[in-house]
Order: sequence, then C-alpha cells, then structure tokens
Amino acid sequence: MDWLRTNRIGAKTKQRNIKENGEVVLKELIECCDGKCNPSKNFSYNQIIKATDNFSQTNRASRIDIYYRCYKGILDDRPVLIKKGKYTLDMKEICRDIAISSMVSGHKNFLKLLGCSLEFTPPVLVFEYAEIITLGPLLPSHPRNLRRIKIAKEVATALSYLHTAFSKAFLHSTLDPFTIFLDENGIAKLGNFCNCISIPEGEKFVHDDALQKYHEYRHITLKGTHGLGVCYLPVIDPDYKSTGKVTPKTDMYSFGAFMLALVQITEVDDELSLSQDLLRALADLFIKPHDDVRFPLHHHLSKILRKFGYAEVIDSDVSDVAASPVKAFFRLALRCIGCNLGDPLTSMIQVAKELKLIEKSANYR
Repeated sequence: MDWLRTNRIGAKTKQRNIKENGEVVLKELIECCDGKCNPSKNFSYNQIIKATDNFSQTNRASRIDIYYRCYKGILDDRPVLIKKGKYTLDMKEICRDIAISSMVSGHKNFLKLLGCSLEFTPPVLVFEYAEIITLGPLLPSHPRNLRRIKIAKEVATALSYLHTAFSKAFLHSTLDPFTIFLDENGIAKLGNFCNCISIPEGEKFVHDDALQKYHEYRHITLKGTHGLGVCYLPVIDPDYKSTGKVTPKTDMYSFGAFMLALVQITEVDDELSLSQDLLRALADLFIKPHDDVRFPLHHHLSKILRKFGYAEVIDSDVSDVAASPVKAFFRLALRCIGCNLGDPLTSMIQVAKELKLIEKSANYR
C-alpha cells in the first residue's frame, strides 16, 4: 500500500502547488495588465515529464543556464521549448515571466507562451520552439539580407513594443543573448521577463536593486563557459550602477551591447566583410572574462575600431547610411551605449527606425 500512500501525497502536493502558484500568477497578471492577457493552456505534470523524458539531459536545449534549464519536447504534436526554473529563481520572478509573456505572446518578435504547469515548484513554462541565439548558425531569411542587422531590428522592435504598447512602460532590464531566441525561420524572439520592471504612468524611472543582483549572479554562473559563445562582459547600464534608477535607456544600453556582441558570432559567412583580426578582437572583448571594468564599454570599442581602421565611425559623421551600412550599424550601437556621436537617442522606437533604414540600405547594395 506504500505506492498508494505515495500517490496520494504526490497528488496533494500538486494540488497545493497549483493553488499557491496560481495565486502568485494571478496577482502578477492583475498588477501587470489588469488580468487582460492572451489565453494559455495548463499542462499537467505527466505531460511535462513525458515531453522532456523526465527532464533528460539528452533533451536539453542549451548548455548554458542563468535562471532556467531549457528542454526541447513534443506536446500536442508540436515541438516546444520547456523552461524549468532553477531553485535560485524567486517564485515572484517566474510568475512575472508568465504574466509578461502572456501579455506579449501575440507579437511575432516575442517568444510565444503556450502555457505552463503549475504542478511544479517552481512552475514550468511551455513556449513555441525556438533556439537560444548562442546555440548555432544564424538562419538566413533572404540571400541578400544581413542577418545580424535583421535580428537587431527585430529585437529593437520587440523592446519598442514593450516600452510603449501598454498603459505603463515595461522595461526588460536584463537583455542579453540568453534572452534572445531564433525560430525555424530565423525570426528573432525576445523572452525571459523574470526581471521585467514597470514604470508607473507619468513617471520616467523606478528605483530597483534587482538588476545589480542579477548581473552579479550572471557573472558567477558564467564562469567556465569560455568557448561556448557567451557574451561574458557585463552589459549593465553605468547610469543605473551610479543612481539605481531603471529607465528606458537601461534597455537601450544593453541592446547596444547586444548589437556589438552579434557582430562577433562566427558560425556564419563573413557577411559584414570584417577582417578576422577585428572579429577576434571583438570576440576577446565579449567572450573572454575581463577584469578591467574601470572604463565604459564604448571606451573599449572605440580603441578596437580605431586599431582596425574604423576610426571614421567615431571621428566623423557617417550620416550616409547607404555608403556604409556596416559602419552605420557600429555607430548606432556605440550611440546606444552612451558614445556621444551626433544627435542623442531618445527611445527604442528611434533605434528600431534607424535599424530599418540600415537594413534597407544593406539589401539594396
């Protein structure tokens, strides 16, 4: 009769998890969007266990984890990405991820939430399948399309939507390559909203200390990952570090660092026509652990660009995008991370518009 007693205890635990997790998710949904969100499905404990082969290592979708372990599985006859929160993840944070994901799932540039399983502690999230961007080659969408520029434009579009589509602005706040996914068509999807922060209507910033804690935890977690394509360099906004204020520019700074990290991905043809020495220098900056954090990120980038013949990106006004979309891409990234080059950027909408112009120019060359 021990098996019967074990089953009863297990059933009671699952019911308790559903009640407790459901209360937190509902609270986050009400706080974020007054309970208005895209519908999602509740998957059972057994469905998740079967889909992941009991979270088998052979089903792992990534060798690198920050807050989640990601698994590839099959549910309802379709491939899915199943994210299992690590025990370092606070229940409120994972429920915030569920709430924000459900709000934005109708947009093509966000990881689409299909549902979750509240029977686990912490809850398990189920998304349409897409791969973390560090997993492999960037998939082509058009023979003449610069894939990196396209990906950057799509992520900028997602951030713009997050900042402006709701009654209050939502800031991702922890954007880096681990939060970007690519679907089978090479379309970029933004995900992982555990640390998403809302700015009350009429306000321009909020004070928050969670971002600093995240980057400290990220630094510890990523030790020993050299060679796995990790963007190791901290991408935290220096203004936030000095003031504790989270603003839309916090996302803009991280996005600029992401643009520059995109350039050093080497699993694709050298479509940007950059020298191998420049690519290695960028890779050293973004992949190898660095102890020298006295200088801002744009200081390191400026030195690299000058060394390899891109001084005009910093020293002159590259206003003619059509003449050099690659240099315009670099220049925009530098402006995002605080380099004083021409007119200051005021919003992610402006960044997305400029990337669209760069992409258009690159496609017509």
